[in-house]
Amino acid sequence: MIRAMRENLKVLSVSLWIVIAAFIATTFLVWGKGSITGGDVSAAVTVNGEEVPLAQYQQLYRSYVEFYQQAFKDRFTEELARQMKLKERVVNDLVQERLLLQWARKERIGVGDQELRGQIEAMPSFQEGGRFSRDRYLRLLAARRLDPVTFEAAKRTDLLRQKVETLIRDGVKLSEAELRETWTLRHERLRVQYLVVETGSLLPTIQATEEELQKYHGEDQAQFRRLEQRRVQYVVLSVKTVQGQVTVTDQDVEAYYREQPREFEQPRRVRAAHILVRVPPTGGSEAEARARGKLEAAQERIKGGADFTQLAKEISEDSASAAQGGDLGFVAEGELVPTFERVAFGLKKGEVSQPVRTEFGYHLIKLLDVQAPVKKSLKEVSGTIRAKLLSERADRLAQSRGEALQKTLAGAQDFKAEAARQGAEVRESALFPRGTPLEGVGRVREVEEAIWGTAVGGTTLPLKIPDGYVIARLVEKKDPYTPPLTEVREAVVSAVKRQKAEARAMERARALIPALEKGEDLQTLARREGLNAGESSFSRATPTGDQLLAQELGQSPFSVKTGGVSAPIAGRRGVYVLKVLERHLPDPKGFEPARAELEKQLLEQKRSQVWQAWVQALRAQAKVEINQKVVGPLSE
Repeated sequence: MIRAMRENLKVLSVSLWIVIAAFIATTFLVWGKGSITGGDVSAAVTVNGEEVPLAQYQQLYRSYVEFYQQAFKDRFTEELARQMKLKERVVNDLVQERLLLQWARKERIGVGDQELRGQIEAMPSFQEGGRFSRDRYLRLLAARRLDPVTFEAAKRTDLLRQKVETLIRDGVKLSEAELRETWTLRHERLRVQYLVVETGSLLPTIQATEEELQKYHGEDQAQFRRLEQRRVQYVVLSVKTVQGQVTVTDQDVEAYYREQPREFEQPRRVRAAHILVRVPPTGGSEAEARARGKLEAAQERIKGGADFTQLAKEISEDSASAAQGGDLGFVAEGELVPTFERVAFGLKKGEVSQPVRTEFGYHLIKLLDVQAPVKKSLKEVSGTIRAKLLSERADRLAQSRGEALQKTLAGAQDFKAEAARQGAEVRESALFPRGTPLEGVGRVREVEEAIWGTAVGGTTLPLKIPDGYVIARLVEKKDPYTPPLTEVREAVVSAVKRQKAEARAMERARALIPALEKGEDLQTLARREGLNAGESSFSRATPTGDQLLAQELGQSPFSVKTGGVSAPIAGRRGVYVLKVLERHLPDPKGFEPARAELEKQLLEQKRSQVWQAWVQALRAQAKVEINQKVVGPLSE
């Protein structure tokens, strides 16, 4: 349970940096919109009279494009983006966010300053020695070209969205009938026979005509389209090469130790124990009352002299700590969920709390011990400080030399020759699309953005990479293009033959079904036709041990009645036809042991469905105007 509490904070940390990244980029686009939009400040979308800036639309669209470029590499094209309706997805995301914020205002749901401050201060990214560091907070934001006002507004919006979603999802409950019906469906077991017309066995018999190749290439050009590519010459300035040229004195170490005292303090820590009674997702207010009542009864026993440790072993539902009498060990601020933490850190040694409600259920908390803040001595941390200062100074020296070298290289007609005269090693790439790592650099977003934002012949500024800095010159740019058939002939031939083989397999499988429906034995039919066949038994919960077969058949068998024959099922291996021989319902005794995990899974699924339906209803009632002059035409 303690691990789960900590994981919640890790998730928040990840989402926080997503917010930071989005707002950095959005801020950059707003500042630079003159070059992107020609000074046009039109809204991309208007939602119930509220405008969504074009810059916000552009940034979200760019994020989608970059994600799919990484996933599909050079197969991702403008045509594929249209087929995937990326513009519609971006518009829908922006509209949904604005609708949620409007609904929150209408219902007077907000995020207070104290709540916002607590969330930010709890983020490990902004902590030093387990405590929030304002200096670190400001440094990290500055490093990402973000001011606190902008970041805190983004975080407040993010928290507000979370509140609205939590409010809707928490109202969803499960009935006993839903649980039992779902469990029965998942564990219903089928025994089937199947045959497969394998696509691969048909390929050697299939030919592709020139007319078919021309037609396929002309109709499905997106499949073969090549993305824009670029070629660069670049110089890497490694921090390691200058580390021997910087020094750190004992006086420097002592000064840093004096100036950054909180960095070397171990904050106050408490050792807490708890008794947990979980609140089941079904049962509503009655379940809440039962859980709280159970803890209140335990509290009365403690007041009467019962041992907290023994009670925790008897009734606590936290399996990770119950055997230890509920002992969670020593924790610092920021390591537990906020509600639990506030109570634990507010107790006196030996004191037991009132019942405390968190997302895990109800807790009784006892404070076992307290560790006062401790500051590490200079002797203990001098090595760490020295290493840190050496690294920082070497980085600054590499940056300074990079800036000087860049001024020389930017004005040079021959980048490669000038770099060699300056004693720098030059590397040169082949043509590459977005998403391709550079040798010696890796995949660094800032480097990629700079290269794609530079004209041919242009030289980038020194750009930070994990090992130092890189300076690049764009020497060639190749626009997106669709290769002629002669260039991709082999791939087109393979695709056409595969398509024809799949169609022939489907036709052959369909022709076998009437014989099976008249009662002919499937295995006999398969042998006569020279096809592979087999038998398998499985349920939705426990698929067949043949993983490929399970993937190929999917959920299709469960819609076939006992004794019935399926329609043809297309898979990667070929086309399947199956017959359901038997269907067995599960033993009801298996329900109770599976109840808890099933409740958790099904409730989450139902909450997601209700949340999506609620959002769609909100959208249906809204007045949304899409400015196609700036967004561009959406897909048909």
